[in-house]
Amino acid sequence: MHTVAHLQSFKSVAVTGSVRSAAHHLGLSPSAVSHHLKLLERETGLTLFTRRGRGLCLTETGASILGEIDAVLESSSRLQQRISELQESRVDRLSIGYFASAGTRWLPELVAYLENRYPHTAVQLNLAEGPWRELSSDIQVVISDRRELRFPVEVDSSFLVEDPYVVAVPDDHPIASRASISLAELEGMQWIDNDIGDGPCRTILFDACARAGVQIHFKHEAHSFPTALHMVSRGLGITVLPRLGIDPLPPGVRIVPLAEPAPTRYIHAISDPGHPQQALIADAISALRDLAVDDTTRISSHG
Repeated sequence: MHTVAHLQSFKSVAVTGSVRSAAHHLGLSPSAVSHHLKLLERETGLTLFTRRGRGLCLTETGASILGEIDAVLESSSRLQQRISELQESRVDRLSIGYFASAGTRWLPELVAYLENRYPHTAVQLNLAEGPWRELSSDIQVVISDRRELRFPVEVDSSFLVEDPYVVAVPDDHPIASRASISLAELEGMQWIDNDIGDGPCRTILFDACARAGVQIHFKHEAHSFPTALHMVSRGLGITVLPRLGIDPLPPGVRIVPLAEPAPTRYIHAISDPGHPQQALIADAISALRDLAVDDTTRISSHG
């Protein structure tokens, strides 16, 4: 298939009437330009040039396609210019997709770190709740139900941290002093929902309950962790959520770990391998992992 380089050689020879002049204009060797013309004629099955003295001139066939080739080269130039503009716009910008609890807990510290390390880079945060379907940011923090996850080849992935589920109960609840409790023991209690219908956190919990033979009946629905926790503090029921979602914990709420096998969500950072600043991407993900691990350790020590 003919390439832009072949078309450029065609246009330059058509304008200058000389392979040598075209080669000088394009920064190529005369043999390379001649090779381009031969390939173009072979691929099209057309005779595009005829010799005139020491030079070349277009045949009637060659002249008839010159306008179309001009249009292709102009379009290619506009495309390359647009690509360059997009690449330049990404040099001083980093977009990060996140789910709500990660945004609250890790992203302010991460942006402060990047501001110190890369003062000319603007950070754009994109809230991305629900199941992951496509890479819409340079870095995206996503939730899965397993540690080893196979992502599509067009993205790079880095495991950050695992986050087991716990149960939040009013501090005067009969189980508030328990060291741990199983999902089966929670079945008959008054549950409060805390996630959207197809949210990955909710799906992980439902799958764990199904494996344990536990049927969930929500008395109340609240589609965020903080709201559900405040409902627990009012004595309206219990709620099961990932451990990272409990901070800040409202007064009047006690956290009880779930007995093994407890449902666990796994948090990954996926990134764009085509981003022009891979060193920045790697540094940001490394800092994000440190924040996630430190946060998990801190909450575990207070849980």
